[in-house]
Amino acid sequence: MSENPSFILSTFLSWLEIPAKRQRSFLFQIAGFAALIVLILSIEFTGFSADVEEGKEAPKTILCPKSISFLDEKKTQELKHLEEEKIGPVITHLDNTEAEMLSKLDRFFDDASQFYESQKIHGASEPLEAPEGAIASYFPFEQLLEPDALRDLAILTPQEFERLKRSSRQILRNYSQETITTKTLEIIRRKVKKNTLALPGNLRFKQIMAELVKNALSLNAIEDEAQTKLLREASSKAVAPVMRAFSKGQKIVEKGVIVTADDLWILKTIESQIQKNQFLALFGNLLLASLLVVISLSYLRLTRLQILKEAELFRLIGGLWIMALLLGKAVYSFGNAYGQPSLAILLTPLPSVGMLMAILLDFQVAMFNQVLLGVLMFLVAEANAKFAIVGLLGSVVGILAWRGASKESNLRSSIGWSGVKIGIGNSAAVLGLLMLDAESFSIMKVPGLLEMVGCGFGNGILSGILTNGAMPYIESFFSLATSSRLLELADLSQPVIKRLAEEAPGTYQHSIIVGNLAEAAANEINADALLAKIGGYYHDIGKLKRPAYFAENQTNYNRHDQVTPYMSSLILVGHIRDGLDLGREYGLPERILSLIAQHHGTTLITYFYEQAKTDTDGEKVNEERFRYSGPKPQTKEAAIIMLADSIEAASRTLSSHTHSRIEGLVQKIIENKFNDENQLDESDLTLKDIEKIQQTFVRVTTSMYHGRVDYPGKLSNQPKGASDGSSHQQPPKEDPV
Repeated sequence: MSENPSFILSTFLSWLEIPAKRQRSFLFQIAGFAALIVLILSIEFTGFSADVEEGKEAPKTILCPKSISFLDEKKTQELKHLEEEKIGPVITHLDNTEAEMLSKLDRFFDDASQFYESQKIHGASEPLEAPEGAIASYFPFEQLLEPDALRDLAILTPQEFERLKRSSRQILRNYSQETITTKTLEIIRRKVKKNTLALPGNLRFKQIMAELVKNALSLNAIEDEAQTKLLREASSKAVAPVMRAFSKGQKIVEKGVIVTADDLWILKTIESQIQKNQFLALFGNLLLASLLVVISLSYLRLTRLQILKEAELFRLIGGLWIMALLLGKAVYSFGNAYGQPSLAILLTPLPSVGMLMAILLDFQVAMFNQVLLGVLMFLVAEANAKFAIVGLLGSVVGILAWRGASKESNLRSSIGWSGVKIGIGNSAAVLGLLMLDAESFSIMKVPGLLEMVGCGFGNGILSGILTNGAMPYIESFFSLATSSRLLELADLSQPVIKRLAEEAPGTYQHSIIVGNLAEAAANEINADALLAKIGGYYHDIGKLKRPAYFAENQTNYNRHDQVTPYMSSLILVGHIRDGLDLGREYGLPERILSLIAQHHGTTLITYFYEQAKTDTDGEKVNEERFRYSGPKPQTKEAAIIMLADSIEAASRTLSSHTHSRIEGLVQKIIENKFNDENQLDESDLTLKDIEKIQQTFVRVTTSMYHGRVDYPGKLSNQPKGASDGSSHQQPPKEDPV
């Protein structure tokens, strides 16, 4: 089996029960949703710029925008160099080097003595101008002095010459104790010259002695460069990297202070590090956003599959996520930029978004999504737990408060009081978090404490106001059939219903009865009774375009007698399309529009189909031309309206409305819906549900056509002689069907 990404994605979409024809658009929606989340998480409302110059005053106080750490490479290299210098060279000392150096010096003085004596024989008191070749002849082994220095040596007194021998030998012995390698030889020679010349006495004498000792020095040790390098590298590696760490909000440069080279380097490094981190953060945000989206989709698949099927509800969840993250990012960024954390607490949008989800969607869906949003808000707040925790707890309190008050009749009041409860919850959460940070009560700053707690309570009030204010716009934008919107549509003074009553009174009466039947049946199977009722009211508004072509609005003239069966079927099918157009014109929610589209499913218009077969003298008639375009009912409410619509219309054809006749009619219609391409198989109705619906329809329809006592005397509706006018006379009983 292939496990490539496209196969995995296709398998996941199939598991979500997204139809193949919708998978492509659904995938684009999910990708766009995830991309928006990543964009919001990655965007920075307040950027960081090292806009200062070295040696000049800082124009403003610059704070570190986020907790950040980076490697100080320059300082690290300095420490490594120091550690390397601490490691001396690995030395191997040579044997008998001191004796060899002294021997060299002694041989020189042996030769120098002959030279000195030869010069004294001539009685030279000034340096001789003897040629270098003649001088060199006295030194067959080593000539430790240059010819000029030898000439100076020749004019020393015998006492000075003897002192030169003793002193030179002693100095050479002293310096031979030092480690002399190829790298240190010249250093020690310079040291000999410097220290010797610093001694008291005749300058010429000291110069000769310094040259003698310096030239007599030789290597007494060998440095193992390879081993030395290894030790120094090991010492360098042992140095821990120097990390510079700055916490969020830490002052880097204060306004008016002269910017140093180190300050500028820190600012530039932080700016560069933030830019580098953005690329890594982008992929991290993408991974987390994708994971949370998959978790949310999986939850809806396992618990609320209907939300995935209804595009506007799914878009609503996405829209509320985006709104929460965008507002959360904005208020946190600006609150942080101006050093006002209380502002972020006051304006956090999570509680109001939680209430909106609970009101517009579902209590459990809202609670689960708030947990996911709390995780994202933690990322928005850059790991600031207070902001995320207060927002999350406030939203949970709001959802629970609404859950407890949602059955009250006054929607706006319920939302307002839920906001007050959010404020109390926020205040408790803020106070608890502040107490966790404080070391003792004595050092807690009361004004700051009151400010934060007050902002927490204020957020609850603002959440109630925002929820109340946003509700109508969200309902309109997402075309939602919320309880409040449905209650508004239940008012029979709505413009389209008034038009129906005036222009198509038969359809109006039919729709009201269908609504009542649907409501009663929905209550029996725990479906959305209010939605079913409103769907019944509006399911036939498309008949307003051609009301006279529908039987309930006709009197003595049937317009279908003047057109072909094909045209009649087009008119009947067209009332679905006309209803959708009219519904969008009047701003009906998508859930109501879906009921309009589905209330006939793909049923066959039997009357005109049979008429067409009769008119064509047995020629084959395309059945599809006489079917509604569908889709089949996708929800329990749509299926109930389909059945109620057929039963209400058919019940008017009965000559008598006894219980047995109505029961037979209801059973026959339900069986017909099963036989006609199984119109109910996509609606999630169970056989038990259908049994309850059937019983409800029989009971309600029978009560609609209940018997009444005839009026006595002149007001009697009975033929003359058929009634004695008694107020207790009952209508005759009909035979059972």
